[in-house]
Amino acid sequence: MKKLLCFVVAATITLAGCAKPPSKIAPAVVSSSEYSNLSCSKLVNMLSAASTKLEQAETSQRGKVAGDAATVFLVLIPLSAMTGDYEADVARYKGEKQALERTLANKTC
Repeated sequence: MKKLLCFVVAATITLAGCAKPPSKIAPAVVSSSEYSNLSCSKLVNMLSAASTKLEQAETSQRGKVAGDAATVFLVLIPLSAMTGDYEADVARYKGEKQALERTLANKTC
């Protein structure tokens, strides 16, 4: 019974350390006011750049999720627990993208 309990606790700790899929990462809070004085064309360019960066960060994060699945299966330790992941980048770019979209909508560009 003690071995089973130890295994359950170890498995819970291990799985809690796994990288989150991009769809489960909440956007960071980014104020629209920092973009309010920009022109519509500049906002569109920045939105395009933020979307590209978000795609790249999500792709990298999905790679970390897949790597964690493989390493947890093989050695019970998620690789991202040691090497880090791209969760902060995904959250930041999601937040920037939302702030830019809000600013564009408010300016009726």
